[in-house]
Amino acid sequence: MSDETLKVGDTIEVTTEGIAYGGDAVARHEGAVIFIPYAAADERLVIQITEQKKNFFRGSIIRVLEPSDARRDPPCEYFGRCGGCQLQHLDYAAQLSAKEGFIRDALERIGRIEWQPQIKVQPSPELGYRTRARLTLEKVAQVGDASNQASISIGFNEARSKSICDVSFCPVLSDGLNKALSDLREKLGGTWPFTGRAHEIEAAAGDSGYAIQPPIPGLSSGKLNCNVGDATYVFEPSIFFQSNRELLRDLVEAVIADQKGGLAIDLYSGVGLFSIALARRFERVVAVESESSAVKAAIENIAINRIENVRVIKASVEEWVKNFVRRLKERTAEAPGLIVLDPPRKGASAAIKDVARMKSAKIVYVSCDPTTLARDLRTLVDCGYVLDDIGAFDLFPQTYHVETVVKLSRAAEQGSHSPSRREKVNGTKTGRTGA
Repeated sequence: MSDETLKVGDTIEVTTEGIAYGGDAVARHEGAVIFIPYAAADERLVIQITEQKKNFFRGSIIRVLEPSDARRDPPCEYFGRCGGCQLQHLDYAAQLSAKEGFIRDALERIGRIEWQPQIKVQPSPELGYRTRARLTLEKVAQVGDASNQASISIGFNEARSKSICDVSFCPVLSDGLNKALSDLREKLGGTWPFTGRAHEIEAAAGDSGYAIQPPIPGLSSGKLNCNVGDATYVFEPSIFFQSNRELLRDLVEAVIADQKGGLAIDLYSGVGLFSIALARRFERVVAVESESSAVKAAIENIAINRIENVRVIKASVEEWVKNFVRRLKERTAEAPGLIVLDPPRKGASAAIKDVARMKSAKIVYVSCDPTTLARDLRTLVDCGYVLDDIGAFDLFPQTYHVETVVKLSRAAEQGSHSPSRREKVNGTKTGRTGA
C-alpha cells in the first residue's frame, strides 16, 4: 500500500520512529508519513488512519503490539481526552529526551544549524508545578425555566476540539490553582452569570494564594506576588508571568550568568523578570515592552525592588529597535553589551535583523518555541553572530513545550559572513533527532 492508496479508515501495522514537536509519534508506511498521538518511539502498533492531509496522515492506536520501555500509565484520568497534555504516557526521562530532540530537529531542519554539544534539558517536578492557566467555562445545558440555571463544564479544551473537558482536579496544576478550580465550581454552583455559552477565566497562583480575572464576586481577583531569588515580582493573572516557579530562579540565573557591563537591553521585557536581575550586573538597563499592563507592572516591580538603573519603555519592539539602529548610525546611541530577548511564541522575525544591527557584543535569546527560535537564529548567524551555548528548561512537563536559552556572541572583527547552507557548530555533523 502506498501513500497514494492509503486512505481514512484503513487499518495498518506500523513501527514508530520518534516523537515530533507537538507530541505525536511518527511512523512511515510505504512512503507515507503518519503522526500518531499517545504513542512512544520504537513501538509496533496497529493503527487506523483518521485524517489525510496534503503531505501526511494522522492515525489513532487500535492496539499496541510491542510497547516501548518508556510507556507508562498516565497520572491523569483525563489524559487522552483533555488537550492540555500530550506526553503523560511517557516516562519522564523519555519526555526530556524528546524535548532535546525537538530543539535539535528545529535547529537542523529550519535553522540549518547542526549543534554537536549536549543540550541539557533541566528537569522540573513532574506534577503540581503549573501556577498559571486559562480555564474555560461552558454552559452545557439549561436547567429548568430560568436562563441563568445551567449545567456547567469547567476545564480545558479537548484534544483537537473546541469542546470542553470538564475537570475536577488537574495533577499538573499547583495546589493554589486546583483550589481556584474547586472554589470556582463551588461558587457558581448551577448558576450561569455570563452572556453567551462560553467564558474564559485567567487564573494564577502566587506565593500566598490565587487570583482570577475577569473577577467573579466572592473570589480573589487582586494582585499576586512571587519571590524569585532576592527579587519580588507583582503581577495580575491576565499579565504573562512564567508559570513554573520551581525552575524560575534557575532560568533567570542561566540568562544572566557571567553577564556584566555598561548597557543591557531587555526586549519583550514583560513585568521585568530579567530586567531586575540584569540591573544588579549592568550600569544601565533599558526594558522595552508593548503591553500596557505589563509595563505598569514592570515599573511597580522596579520600585518594589528599589532598582534605580532600569528605564522601562512602552513601545513596539520592532519600531524601537529600528529607531535604535538609526540612532546608532547617527552616533547618538551606544551599542549594548548585552541584548536579552524573550519574544512570544511567534518569535522575533519582524525585529531580528535590526536586533543584529544593534551590534550588541552578546545576545541571549529565550524561546518557548524551537521552530521560531531556529528561524531567528539562522538570521543572527547570517548577520555574523556565533552560537556559544544552548540550554533548555522543562517548564511544562507532560506537554511538548520546552523553554530554550541560547547565548550568542558577535564576531565583530569578521563582520557578517555567509555560512554554508548547513552550518556545523562546535564539532562534526550530528544526526537528526525526531521526525
